[in-house]
Amino acid sequence: MPPLECLRYFETAARHESFVRAARELGVTPAAVSYRINVLEEHLGQVLFERRRRAVSLNPRGRACLRDVQRVLAEIGLINERYGSDRPSRRLSIAAVEPIAERWLMPRLAGFAALEPDIAIEIDTDVAGTDPKGVDVDLWITYAGEVGAPPAPEAQHETLFEETLLPTCSPALIAQRSRPSRAADLHGWPLLFHLDRRTDWQNWFSVHQTMVPDLTRASGFSLFSMVVQAAVEGMGVAIGSPSAMERELRRGSLVAVFDDDVGPRMTCCLVSTAASRSRTEVRAFRDWIFKESSALRAEPVAEAP
Repeated sequence: MPPLECLRYFETAARHESFVRAARELGVTPAAVSYRINVLEEHLGQVLFERRRRAVSLNPRGRACLRDVQRVLAEIGLINERYGSDRPSRRLSIAAVEPIAERWLMPRLAGFAALEPDIAIEIDTDVAGTDPKGVDVDLWITYAGEVGAPPAPEAQHETLFEETLLPTCSPALIAQRSRPSRAADLHGWPLLFHLDRRTDWQNWFSVHQTMVPDLTRASGFSLFSMVVQAAVEGMGVAIGSPSAMERELRRGSLVAVFDDDVGPRMTCCLVSTAASRSRTEVRAFRDWIFKESSALRAEPVAEAP
């Protein structure tokens, strides 16, 4: 039997394709990782990694071995979960687009923590800055067609929910200006947008086959929570996804400017790799978030009077 510790070190190094990153995750030195990989390769009589200057990568035999080792470690993990008295601390790293992370995921995340209290969670909103081929991230939550998550066939894209880009504003602003009846009526209104999504207004007007107004007069904010707050305070009409404004829409502090559901469609996806899906933490989070997204019904959006 190969030493179990060597299998654990191999799985971590193979998942990262980096001895340095593996050492960081395991809390040891890169030399310790390299030593245990060498012990495993000598035990098997097979080389599992291609070693280059300052880089390593799995060879075909190593990739096949990784699948088996992950399966074995997952089964051992299940045994520990079922019969162990002290379950080890586990960690889950997620990259999620900022509006979804802050406005939709965070209000629900305590529910997952209650179900899985031993899983520590890291959430990074710099989705575009993550390494698609790295394993510093276990899961991505992003909009279909946008950058930052591993492209197929490296990863599996699963739809969490779909929604339509929506203009909203405060009821007070509607009362001041009277409710618009068509897209062109928004010309001359103060418009608000998220700086990371500068084309949202342009896309919305294009779907309505209406000339795009002068967007240099629109106000932009780096956080979507700032866009929402500006809209609640009556600064203008915000453009965004209903899921990121659901709390304000439900309370009535924001209302839909139009009563139709016409606009660019957005598909929110959960993205994962085969390696990440072998981990119990990832499977637990995936099961939970799909239950949450299935509960996201098209509740009646508060409309302007």
